[in-house]
Amino acid sequence: MKKILRASTLLVFLAAASCKQTEKNVSFNFTVQSNTEKQAVYLDLIELEGEPITMDTAVAEMGKAVFALKGGAVDPEALYRVRFEKTQAYFLVIPDKSSINVTADLKSPDLFSTNSEGSNSFRILLAGFNTRLQEIDSIRNVIVAKGDMMDSSRVVLETGFREKITTAGSFLLNYADTTQTPAVAIYALGMSRNLVSPDQVKPALNAIAKRFPKSKKIAKLAADVNNQMEPKQTEDLVGKEAPLFEMPDVNGKTISLASLRGKYVLVDFWASWCKPCRMENPNVVAAYQQFKDKNFTVLGVSLDKEKDAWVEAIKEDGLTWTHISDLKQWQSSVVPLYQIEGIPFNVLLDPQGKIIAKGLRGEHLMTKLAEILK
Repeated sequence: MKKILRASTLLVFLAAASCKQTEKNVSFNFTVQSNTEKQAVYLDLIELEGEPITMDTAVAEMGKAVFALKGGAVDPEALYRVRFEKTQAYFLVIPDKSSINVTADLKSPDLFSTNSEGSNSFRILLAGFNTRLQEIDSIRNVIVAKGDMMDSSRVVLETGFREKITTAGSFLLNYADTTQTPAVAIYALGMSRNLVSPDQVKPALNAIAKRFPKSKKIAKLAADVNNQMEPKQTEDLVGKEAPLFEMPDVNGKTISLASLRGKYVLVDFWASWCKPCRMENPNVVAAYQQFKDKNFTVLGVSLDKEKDAWVEAIKEDGLTWTHISDLKQWQSSVVPLYQIEGIPFNVLLDPQGKIIAKGLRGEHLMTKLAEILK
């Protein structure tokens, strides 16, 4: 999955507008408190592929604002975003009935109430997931603050870090497996794919497809995701010489992969905007600190677009190895070269430049490095 990971930024992965036609269209009736200024409000249909489509607009008066927005057909597989012109507040709502009422206070927009069961389920999902992300971030920040220090407390922290990730993944899988709203199931499953193994995702995905047998959208997503999880061309890279490339580092100096020959190299593809990458970074830091004196190094290759965000993430996460990027995001030359379909992704090279493993994360990375760097 190329888009990432915080709940408020995962909109592109959400359920798209359905092709189903019904006689009734949905209307959203909002009563919003604490609106600090008169402003426009937009109703966007979130598409599975492509940009959101603005379906309707209204005006929110200052103070207590009452307004209505018109959407498309009633469809529990679709998702809408209601956004405000001059504030960062927004609401995510599912059109599971013809008339949906929403009451909210812009001081705490995440706590809105509604008569839409699907929208309530979605709100609870996001709140639960963000709580778990905050716990993960808290531990990650402590690990990063330790820098190069390797002691027993760091081991405890890293163990706790991995446990929190497992807990977050389990929460999402369970939510996907129990919700009665197709759009919520799709969203929960999409987020879980970067927190749990494919072996855990596949059963949940297939179960969702069985629970919603009439949904062509879910059937297509199940087929697409299963296809993405199957080993493809990247499997053929293992055992072969790593494709060579070169890019500028943070100071503009060109660094080539070939210049690292003679060492075991973990080529780590990531980005500052990629939440799963940032969650995985403490594991990479731990591996680097443990094995850097055993003819091992890491080369960070970023799929960033903004240099400042890239450099700041390197500093925040304590990534002390070499970093390079052409700042072209998914148009980067390394994407087709290594058949990258999602990040975080990595390949491990031997001193001769041959790829000996790929996709090593968490304990699997440490186990593999301990195996070859005795």
